[in-house]
Amino acid sequence: MRNMHKFEELLPEEFHAEKEKNPVIYCAFGPMEYHGCHNSLDIDPGKAYEICLRAVEITGGIVFPMIPVAPGGSMKVEKMFDREQLRKIAPQAYPTVCTSVNICKELYYELFETFAEDLGFKVCVAFGGHGPAQTLIKKICDDHGSEIKGMKMVPAGSTSHIRDVVEAENSKRGVKRLAHAGLWETAMNMATNPEHVNLEKLNEPWPEIFERYPDDIIHGNTLATVKLGKLFLQTAAERIASKVEKLLKSE
Repeated sequence: MRNMHKFEELLPEEFHAEKEKNPVIYCAFGPMEYHGCHNSLDIDPGKAYEICLRAVEITGGIVFPMIPVAPGGSMKVEKMFDREQLRKIAPQAYPTVCTSVNICKELYYELFETFAEDLGFKVCVAFGGHGPAQTLIKKICDDHGSEIKGMKMVPAGSTSHIRDVVEAENSKRGVKRLAHAGLWETAMNMATNPEHVNLEKLNEPWPEIFERYPDDIIHGNTLATVKLGKLFLQTAAERIASKVEKLLKSE
């Protein structure tokens, strides 16, 4: 059965009808990135896309295909990596694939501009499922006063709307840190697609660049469940949807 909110599955007349009724576009960004031997490489854009699909069921609108393009490096835009820096770090983070920050910035803005001017959307949820992607999206939004060509922007990230819930659930389980490839990400990946997680691989050696993640992070992953992942995904979707509905009502 076709999903009537997925951009790529709609007939043109269906696209226009949905856009006129609910003029909101969701888009999820993230790189193919290493998240331990136990997680699939699409976890960053994958969890963002899943949250968008859940949110659009509440608000209506359209979800753009998952965009596996995101910057690497620091959480500060000015310290994100250029092409040469990425090529130096790539062998250590293999098989992660990030894209230089300038290309990402131009691509993201051009997409937002297209959604607003050419397609006529009134609200855009731009979801960075990866820290640097989230930071870059927020910077683009801030630079344009939270509107691009008259389209209201809702920047979102993996924990921007659920940090309190994740930290509370971690605390219940004695998990002290919200870390890369930790319990929270593995649980969401598991809830998105159980076949994308293999906890039997947890104790396999990680690349040297990730050695800063100690045994307690690995132990936290053993507590990941589909139920917990669904809680995180659905809470994020509902909170984002609430923001979108308020913006749509103000149009």
